[in-house]
Amino acid sequence: MFEEGRQSLRLVQFNVENLFLYMDMYENEDLQTLNERAWQKLSGASAQNKSLRKTWALAKCIEDMDPDILCLNEVGGEESLTNFNKHFLNNRYNVHIKEGNSLRGIDVGYLVRKDLKYKTVLISHKNRPINFLYPHENQTPSGGKSHYFSRDVLELRLFKEGDNSPRLVVMLTHLKSKLDADRVDTEGRKRREAELKTMVKIYNEIKKELGPEIPIILSGDLNGIARKADHEPEFAALHQNSDLVDICDALEIPVENRISQIQITPTGKAIPMQLDYLFVSPNLLDKLIVENSGTYFFKSELGQKSALPNSMEERELLPSDHYPMVINFKL
Repeated sequence: MFEEGRQSLRLVQFNVENLFLYMDMYENEDLQTLNERAWQKLSGASAQNKSLRKTWALAKCIEDMDPDILCLNEVGGEESLTNFNKHFLNNRYNVHIKEGNSLRGIDVGYLVRKDLKYKTVLISHKNRPINFLYPHENQTPSGGKSHYFSRDVLELRLFKEGDNSPRLVVMLTHLKSKLDADRVDTEGRKRREAELKTMVKIYNEIKKELGPEIPIILSGDLNGIARKADHEPEFAALHQNSDLVDICDALEIPVENRISQIQITPTGKAIPMQLDYLFVSPNLLDKLIVENSGTYFFKSELGQKSALPNSMEERELLPSDHYPMVINFKL
């Protein structure tokens, strides 16, 4: 399926939590020894850089996972992702990102190992209508207008030299959050459902265009419970209108181990959640590798699995407020 000589490929879904890295004042400072105050002064942007400690911690866990493809959420644009790759990841990856619709400037983007030697095509669906208006908007003349994805569905196609069809297609998204500041859509469910349905349509269109033999991976922070057994209502179309399979189901990973975030309630209770997912087309199921697939748990300085946080203070010490999800598959 892929290049000769490679035995497997590793793909990681990772919400890296506000990865803003603006370094317009950088003049070859040693980032290993820079203090936090000096680090923040490297940026002339209004958005604060992600802390230097957390940025190095992100780089360390990415180095430990050693992914071939990184699917990233909450990236502060091309400049931030380029700086992260160049200054923290030894420039090992090619950067693939397009500006999306986020009002916070948090985009989705890819890092693809340079030694994969694939041609890539990047397709944004940010301008695709999701056929959705809020109830109060439906009561006003709209001229058929619609909202769009909160961020994007960013499609990455990987080709070998001379191929007309891709060897792999990845879809990356970050669906509407549960925030409802205007109190027009409880927990953002209606908007998220519309985005999910449109994303499923895109998947089916890709499958129809390329044929059933091309493997497709859907990666993303879906901001809700999307697993088949007990999914929230807004994710019904994912299971009813597509043949995508959750890798955690395919690999029979226990629900208690499917963690991508620890949410802390106002009363201080820690609740394990899965908001980040990897779904695959059926033609990848027999190629999945159980070992090292599923949640990647952050490690201590000694290389041991860190305890899950029990408070906001403990969660704040982590590289991100999300844990990565990993898929390994045979080539």
